[in-house]
Amino acid sequence: MSNWHSIFTLVVFLLTNLVGVFPIHFSVPLPRSVGSLVAKTAVYLRICVPKESCCDLHPDLYKTRRSLQCIRKNDGDEVLGPSVRWHKTAIDFQTAPLIAVLLLLATGSLKGSDVRKGIVGTNEVEPLNIMALFVSLAYMAISLDTTGLFRFLAFWVVRKGGSSGRLLYLYLYLFFFVSGIFVGNDPVILFGTPFLAYFSHVSGILPSTAWIFAQFTTANMSSAVLPSSNLTNLVLTEAFSFSFISFAAHTIIPTIATAAAVYPVLFFALFHLKRFIPEEVNVVTLQRTASEQGDEPINEESREPRNLPGELNDKHGAIFGSVLLGITLAVLVGTSPLNVSVWMITVPPALIMLTRDIWHDRTKWGRQSPIGDHANNNSGAMELQRFPASASQNMVGNEVTPEEKEKSTVLSYYQDLKENTLPTLLSIIPRLPVSLVLFAFCMFILVQALTTWGWVEIFASWWASWIDMCGKKGISSETIGAIWGMLIVSTFLCNLCGTNIGTTILLARVLQVWLERSASSNIFIDPKVRLGSIYALALGTNFGAFSFSFSASLAGLLWRDILRQKGIIVRQKQFALTNLPLIGTAIVVSGAVLIAEVNIVSN
Repeated sequence: MSNWHSIFTLVVFLLTNLVGVFPIHFSVPLPRSVGSLVAKTAVYLRICVPKESCCDLHPDLYKTRRSLQCIRKNDGDEVLGPSVRWHKTAIDFQTAPLIAVLLLLATGSLKGSDVRKGIVGTNEVEPLNIMALFVSLAYMAISLDTTGLFRFLAFWVVRKGGSSGRLLYLYLYLFFFVSGIFVGNDPVILFGTPFLAYFSHVSGILPSTAWIFAQFTTANMSSAVLPSSNLTNLVLTEAFSFSFISFAAHTIIPTIATAAAVYPVLFFALFHLKRFIPEEVNVVTLQRTASEQGDEPINEESREPRNLPGELNDKHGAIFGSVLLGITLAVLVGTSPLNVSVWMITVPPALIMLTRDIWHDRTKWGRQSPIGDHANNNSGAMELQRFPASASQNMVGNEVTPEEKEKSTVLSYYQDLKENTLPTLLSIIPRLPVSLVLFAFCMFILVQALTTWGWVEIFASWWASWIDMCGKKGISSETIGAIWGMLIVSTFLCNLCGTNIGTTILLARVLQVWLERSASSNIFIDPKVRLGSIYALALGTNFGAFSFSFSASLAGLLWRDILRQKGIIVRQKQFALTNLPLIGTAIVVSGAVLIAEVNIVSN
């Protein structure tokens, strides 16, 4: 540990996590000549065409009247504008881990073998396997969302709730909880947040604080049940060789108990006033407004627009996707005791879903021209949704202008694919959590670097000392200390270790080293303590998402950004103060239930 590389590695790791919580925003100077060169190169390679909006970047390429105005002074003298342009950028949880890995490689603090172990895997943790499973399930869930199934179910729940605001609040709470169990927290955030923003606006429930916090809390609680519902669960099942059945059997009861305990806190303590949860909600007005405005709580360009909230965008796709996802999850559970690689089970269904989406696009959009669809659509609002301004500006009557034909570029080809050829596929791909995959790989590599330089062993010794201190008061105290200690540590570290994924990767490795050292030293660890520590980590990293900072999870950042786009601002202070009683209740209740559970299972 005397090597400076070890100190440097730890400092870089801590700074990476700190930047993940507090992103650094700054501006980078870009000479005008460089920007002009890039623009000219892009035009020369036919990636794009010079546009009027880019006249300040390359004014010599497109000299219309508007572009000339952009580069003239008031007296009419033409100028080239500033010689340097400042472009805003940021170092955040997406870029900081990659920069840290490159920095450690450049200084020799990280070896190529460590990078390989961080990607391929070691100690029964296979990041490639985990990422394949995660991306496959994410694609199926997002594809299912584009059919409008989740939005359809949300409106169905609203209708079942009737005009009772309190009953509707409970129904939506249960709906988001059940949805999160099967599809995970991120899809629930993606479809549920825009829906609630629309619902609260139309029904006049302002502020919508009670509804959006209930959705965010229950989505992150329910994701603790199945390994497939959250990337953190997949890391733990791989690290400790848990079957899907075993994992779900240990987490479902504490999760349900926590959800049952958190609801009264939301309903009776935090949001008991009628302005948060009114006694009556005018559902008729809600449905009528949705019909008139062509309800679009989620911006889906992939499927055919619909007029009524009770209709599916793609009925056959919803049925097909639901059956396929259900079969996939059932096979995952059924084959988990057989030690079959999970990617072999999830990747083929994802490819089947991908093939079906392409087939749907080609059969629906390939046999009809966009102009024909445009002419047959009776709704002006639907026309605008199907044909954005960028796609229709160059249409004169029913013919495409020669100018449009000349603009055969990569971007125009992509836009045509997105609007007329493969709209479903190209609306799903941008929503895939690719940045999260890169972040996870980099965190695996950084934790491997900490392991190489001995830091993980030090952290494991701290945990062993805590267990020993609790064990001096008896085995029951040892179990209680392990479970509640890990719940508290993992929950707080979610806010400090670059989301709950970084926390899971680090603490899972710490527990692995703790168990390995205990086995090599012939130190007996009670199974209740072992299982309690691991499953407390599973619960803590899921519940930690609704703790103190948005950056505690990707779902938190996503939730905040969607709400901001809908005009709903949730401040950091409000987020932390509202979640404080919720996470406190979750830790106490889930810890108590887990303690009882491991004792019953052990006996």
